[in-house]
Amino acid sequence: MAGLYSQGTLEEIRQRIDIVDLIGEYVSLRKQGNSYVGRCPFHDDRNPSFHVTPENGLFYCFGCGAGGDVFSFIMKIAHLDFPQAVERLAQRAGVTPVREGKSAPESRKLDKLNRLREINREAALYYYRSLRSTAGEPARRYLAERGINQDSQHKFALGYAPKNNALLSYLARKGVTTEDMLAAGLAIGRDDGSVIDRFRDRVMFPITDHRGRVVGFGGRLINPGEPKYLNSPETEIFRKKSLLYGLHLALPALRQSQVAVLVEGYLDVIALHQAGIQNAVASLGTAFTPEHAKLLKRYAREVVILFDSDEAGMKATERAIEIFSRQELAVKVASLAGAKDPDEFLRDAGPQALLEVLEKALPVVLYRFHRLKSTLPLDTPGNKSALLRQLFPDLARLSSQVERQEYIRILAQELNLSEEVIWDDFRRNQGEQRGKYQYLRDKTSQIRNNTNGNGNVNSFRTPYVIAQENMLRLLLQEPSLVSRVAPAVDPEAFHEAPYRELFLLVKEQVQARGDGAVTLKEIVSAAPEELKGLIAKLASANPLPVGDRQLQDTVVSLQRQYLQAQVRDKWKKIAEAEAKKDSSGVQILLQEISNLQRKIQSLK
Repeated sequence: MAGLYSQGTLEEIRQRIDIVDLIGEYVSLRKQGNSYVGRCPFHDDRNPSFHVTPENGLFYCFGCGAGGDVFSFIMKIAHLDFPQAVERLAQRAGVTPVREGKSAPESRKLDKLNRLREINREAALYYYRSLRSTAGEPARRYLAERGINQDSQHKFALGYAPKNNALLSYLARKGVTTEDMLAAGLAIGRDDGSVIDRFRDRVMFPITDHRGRVVGFGGRLINPGEPKYLNSPETEIFRKKSLLYGLHLALPALRQSQVAVLVEGYLDVIALHQAGIQNAVASLGTAFTPEHAKLLKRYAREVVILFDSDEAGMKATERAIEIFSRQELAVKVASLAGAKDPDEFLRDAGPQALLEVLEKALPVVLYRFHRLKSTLPLDTPGNKSALLRQLFPDLARLSSQVERQEYIRILAQELNLSEEVIWDDFRRNQGEQRGKYQYLRDKTSQIRNNTNGNGNVNSFRTPYVIAQENMLRLLLQEPSLVSRVAPAVDPEAFHEAPYRELFLLVKEQVQARGDGAVTLKEIVSAAPEELKGLIAKLASANPLPVGDRQLQDTVVSLQRQYLQAQVRDKWKKIAEAEAKKDSSGVQILLQEISNLQRKIQSLK
């Protein structure tokens, strides 16, 4: 992303924009030592855990792990991509953005992507006009039967693909080559060398990216046949796993409410928007993916899942819950009664009834409790215990003890048990889990990213993670130290990929300067966006003493942890070799462990 603009442009913007002034427009900040502190705008921050350090131009939240520079902040607070953030901040700073010169291959690739988007836009325009032609009458009748009005047809740019190869003829007249039609996913090549329209006799749903650019299509067959729904194939601009239908139209409502309603189908999205529920989006007829969740997380803090009420819909709901839980998004589940999908429910019961369904959406713990209760007869203590064991992981994920207490109170009433009994079983269950895993910790990125134990993002960090972080903290304080560290530390010693990338970045920056006089600001300037939060986190920690003894101890600690990690890995491989009855493999691994242990001893 940063390669779109010259480093001079980005650095000038950083210099001209006071990060405290910028963030102060969104957050009430008070001075505390060399930094400023306030309540984080990115999560429910009861105790001020958001720190801004003007000295290095960084912000970091010890509560949720958000961090970075002025570009990172405006991207997150205003839901912008990097180029949009640069343009906005450049305007604020009075800087004219200068785009970096691109190589010939890069220019050709960008031109090709823009060409594919333009071809898809032309196709969408053709389909839109075809819907309103004489040939489009069956498609108009189908949409009317589904209750999709003219305004919605216009808003979502719905269209119709005729039965013949009229699109290809239209695009050819516009100067589009057959090769480009194939690359855009609009044509299919046959074995005999001929080319035909991919979409024929279908209602067409243009699919856009979050900026509203047409990147593909979904087509619904009007007459009997298979497949009923057909999507564009994967192309250089169309990736189903990272696109959400209706997202660009839902953005205003998402930014206002911070709540997304996730449904399964195109018509569900259109029906909800038509009913005034304009924060609805859907995956593209495929399983919900982590990429979808990451995309939604940019715009919402909570997601209400409103999937079909059949068995497939319930299974899809469970998969989505697991994906969202790993992305730290609050999740609720709304259940439809007497209807297969939201579109059908709206036509039968009306918008007000659906609004009431959404208002009654259940948090994950209660949703799963009601599902389990319907399948497990609770007249025996064993079933009550089994039900609770299945709910304990969901309770353990909760960051709020108050919220956990309230759920346990509700469960106690529903199961006719005392709260103390459930608490005892819950704590015992957590203890058993810690017994299985030496370093049990919350898997959320906030906890993985914690630095020094402040706030609620520090639970369990392995000694190996601590050793990696301490090494990087020293290098960010004194980048020139990397020249002394690099000969003794293998980059692979940084087991966490972002840590390894940051180590290599500091090393490259120091080597490029020659004299080693690299500042933290220069490292931030050279860092890709995904590393800025890590840099902000490490730089926000209390400084470590910098001296020969501290450096030597930090290097030794990292070397030791790296070697011990290799020993643990060898023992796992021994277990696998023993299962395969590979005795020679076991002997080789035992010798390797012995060599590693000698190296560990030599460090003491």
